[in-house]
Amino acid sequence: MVDSMSAEKQTLKAIPVRRRSAARLAAVQITYQSLITGQTVINFVPQFLAHYATDAAKSFKVKDLDHEHLNTLFMGVENDADAIDAAIAAQLVDGWSIARLARIELSVIRCGTYELRSMPHIPARAAISEYSGLGDACGCDVKFVNAVLDSLARKARITEMTAK
Repeated sequence: MVDSMSAEKQTLKAIPVRRRSAARLAAVQITYQSLITGQTVINFVPQFLAHYATDAAKSFKVKDLDHEHLNTLFMGVENDADAIDAAIAAQLVDGWSIARLARIELSVIRCGTYELRSMPHIPARAAISEYSGLGDACGCDVKFVNAVLDSLARKARITEMTAK
């Protein structure tokens, strides 16, 4: 009886995490669509939510996304795009620029950067891992995504990232 209760509690705990993961995927997709179309997110988020949010939720085996996290992410990325891009550009080696990044990589890294800089309640290593995984699912260079986000986290969360 104890083992089944323990497993049930673990499953219940994981649902909010998976809902947040689904929100991250949706935020990356929204950010990508904004980059590709040149439109602000306000123009297409309602349509995205009506047609694609269910698929994002299903891919993480949850009934719905964490809408609060999703809204915070895509609006934060849009509102802070210049500061986010400056932070990302500072991590790139000579000869590389934001313009040279694939749009999907930029979308993943922008969302991850916003989360690392603006959501201190979320563990940095967990966010980096999540965005690296999303980058892998989207066909990004995972090592690159991980390296940029790790470098950003080491600057934005010095104490957390130096603690063992």
